[in-house]
Amino acid sequence: MTEIDSRSAKSWAVIRWFFAAAFVFALIVSGLFSGLMNKAGLFYLVFGSVAAALMGFTGREIATAFRQAAGAAGTGESLDKSAHFWEAAARNAWILGALGSAINFTIALSRESGNIADVSSRMIQSLIVILYGLVLAVVCLVPAMKLREKAGGKARLEAGGPVRLAFGAVTIDRIIGYVLFAAVLALTVIFIVEGQPQAGPLPMAKLLFHGPAVLVVLGGAIALALFTGAGAGARALTLGFAVTGLIALLTGLIQALFGFVHTSIAEISAAVAFIISASTLTLFGLVAVAAPLEDREVMEGRREGPGPLSRFFWVLLPLLTFIFLILTFIMVVTPMKQVR
Repeated sequence: MTEIDSRSAKSWAVIRWFFAAAFVFALIVSGLFSGLMNKAGLFYLVFGSVAAALMGFTGREIATAFRQAAGAAGTGESLDKSAHFWEAAARNAWILGALGSAINFTIALSRESGNIADVSSRMIQSLIVILYGLVLAVVCLVPAMKLREKAGGKARLEAGGPVRLAFGAVTIDRIIGYVLFAAVLALTVIFIVEGQPQAGPLPMAKLLFHGPAVLVVLGGAIALALFTGAGAGARALTLGFAVTGLIALLTGLIQALFGFVHTSIAEISAAVAFIISASTLTLFGLVAVAAPLEDREVMEGRREGPGPLSRFFWVLLPLLTFIFLILTFIMVVTPMKQVR
């Protein structure tokens, strides 16, 4: 690519992003989607995505991905790695959106409320975060597809032999990523709570750290990863969190159905706590533990790319979380109506 072609590509990239930004700004100013505004959720998703990127990629890799997305030239391997970064960014946005909705949902249930309409409105508002995640994921997939095509199919060869699970060096980028992620989670909770008393239908601690759910998801994920063996690499952790998360969600649903049959609000409350805690822990394990390790395997050339099962579970688990949150909303609201 000549220097003139490179400048032309960068100019067109700037123009495209300018019109995209103008379109988004026009929508915001119009007020058409004013009911879909969740400031705490937007803060969480943007800065959470930055933190998630730093957990799996170095600052240099991120900068290169942005430059090449803007039209900078690169080798086939370099373009392929940048395409993987944008694919990972899309994955992180999707998972973080579902995780943010689960956290918002938890806070909505734990806060004091005067009536059904109040708590229902907050639970519905919490679901907007996953919409933000989906939109950001689509935006990130655009440069991923363009860079993959630009690479010309020059995929890197997978290293011979089994890939050992390795946590890699503790770099300053990863430390910043995890610290930032923890700070974003804490600040998001503070922004949502805003000093209001936590005296809702279910305590926050019970929802986030439900004992049986912790044992099923964390214990099961570690056990499955150990049985799979270190030769599977980080994919073993992805499979472990995904499978145990699915088991936990279905277990919670069955428990809730029994609660409806027995007309027991206590059983339904326990099932709701189990479902929310299991989905939160599963998504947290995927985005903060398994996915960054898979990213390092790809960026260091130990794998050609994420496995098909990993991609499948990265899409499936957030979608199932959204569906189960809807079911949880129904389970929470229905018994309250029956009591009245």
